[in-house]
Amino acid sequence: MNTPTASEGMLPGEDSLSDLDFGDDWAAIEQHLNRGGSTTSGNSGRSRDGVDFSGRQVVNQGPGFGIVLGSFGHDAGRAAAQEYKDRLAVLVPEVAPGLRVSTVAEGTLVSYGDYSGWKDPAAKEDLNRLRDITINNKQVFRTAILTEIKPKRESDQIAEDELLWVRVKYPDIRVLYTLEVALWGDFESGNWPAQQRRSAAAKYARSLRSQGIPAFYYHDEGRNMSMVTVGVFDHTAIDASSGLKSAQVERFMLQFPQRMVNGEPLLELYDVNDPAKGGVPQPSRLVEVPRS
Repeated sequence: MNTPTASEGMLPGEDSLSDLDFGDDWAAIEQHLNRGGSTTSGNSGRSRDGVDFSGRQVVNQGPGFGIVLGSFGHDAGRAAAQEYKDRLAVLVPEVAPGLRVSTVAEGTLVSYGDYSGWKDPAAKEDLNRLRDITINNKQVFRTAILTEIKPKRESDQIAEDELLWVRVKYPDIRVLYTLEVALWGDFESGNWPAQQRRSAAAKYARSLRSQGIPAFYYHDEGRNMSMVTVGVFDHTAIDASSGLKSAQVERFMLQFPQRMVNGEPLLELYDVNDPAKGGVPQPSRLVEVPRS
């Protein structure tokens, strides 16, 4: 079997960029508060400086979870987002201390609050408070939604063995895939704290690269997981009608037939109600290359 190596071409398809699927699926630009007016709110209290409704400190930079109030595409830019944030601070002063502006892969977001995750009870409470705020008898934040916010990193801060580097190299390609072969996560066990699972993923990716295999690591802080992938493929990685994978993908799957979790094969159980019956190892899987 011919094993694909970095020296044979780090990225399958790199020599035929004209065949790749270009595009940009960022479209929505929300505009709010076209004119001012008096404000009323289901929450009559005023937030303290630098904190949200719940009295927690709001972090202006870095990853986390926030309630998105407005989104702006690349054409609108950060200036438009900052203008929107400033307008909100004047017209809805009770939310001002909890606002932040974040540049993400798809554009710029104006969000409220800083939460620990999807299940943070404070996020649900704040979302309800925001949706109760009205101007001229109209909901100001009717479309507000809790979102994981991943601030965009500068390209010179991304190493070539990070999966995000692929987006630096091919910034205009809408869909890119890679083969996930290993994953580390704590899963609330206490056995894999953040630094340990990050270190394990980076070490494994670099060990594969030392063997000439195009491997990458990626830290998904929102899910508290780190993964290692191999290869990069465009939209031809899988045939939409037949479901068959390309020859390039199959070559990597032959070399990495099992999906490893915390160093052990992940089993697909014969009977989920009776793990003692055992199972078969889950195969490595195609995933889309993230943008942030």
